[in-house]
Amino acid sequence: MDRIIILMRLAVSIFLFYVLNFVLYSTFNQIPFFISIPINVLLIICALYYIFKSRKQFVIDNEDEEGMPVHLEKSSYFFIPVGAFIAFFLVSSSFRTTLYIDNGKSVPVQVKISSEITQTVAPNSFISTEVPIGKNELIIDGKTKTINILDNGRWVYNVDNLNSYIESTVDYASQEVRPIKPVNDTTVTQLSVDKIIHKEFFKLESDFIFEAPETISVSKDAETGTVHTQTVLYRLPKELSQIK
Repeated sequence: MDRIIILMRLAVSIFLFYVLNFVLYSTFNQIPFFISIPINVLLIICALYYIFKSRKQFVIDNEDEEGMPVHLEKSSYFFIPVGAFIAFFLVSSSFRTTLYIDNGKSVPVQVKISSEITQTVAPNSFISTEVPIGKNELIIDGKTKTINILDNGRWVYNVDNLNSYIESTVDYASQEVRPIKPVNDTTVTQLSVDKIIHKEFFKLESDFIFEAPETISVSKDAETGTVHTQTVLYRLPKELSQIK
């Protein structure tokens, strides 16, 4: 019974702060962490102060703590901060997603996304970063681009549209990786216009980007020897990237 009561109190705390954060992020989806975190800290302090004052007033009015309302019990000093932290994490993560910035240039580029810090992307390399869902301004070497991230899928921004991509598949079985269509064969012998992605900004539909891991995790109930096919988005070699 005590465990159920504890879980119920924690659930109430999570729910209240979840609603507050959901309204905050729904209204200001571009709000940066350095603003949303202090707002949550301030809400926690206000809630704790309310409990402290109410407890003090209850003792004055009743001369002891017997019959103290549940929401004013000392345990609230624990449940409110914990519930607020969990709720903040759940809401903030649901309003952000992953953006890959792929630099096909031979020189590094400086990238700043909305209110985030400036990051450097090395030549012929990429970075992955977390960004708010919705419209985002990218400032790349002083030039501004606006991208619209529609949902919490993974997205790719191809700097200056210099790179082209193609999707291939990889089989996993018995802890071995066997590409069905190795990237060399795919891009040389089976290359066709309809398989090529040549866009500046697009949603990533593949399981992996640019390389496949050596192993993957599967359900413990999967039968031994079962082949698990995954998709990988590869860059095309520069000499083939001009095919559009």
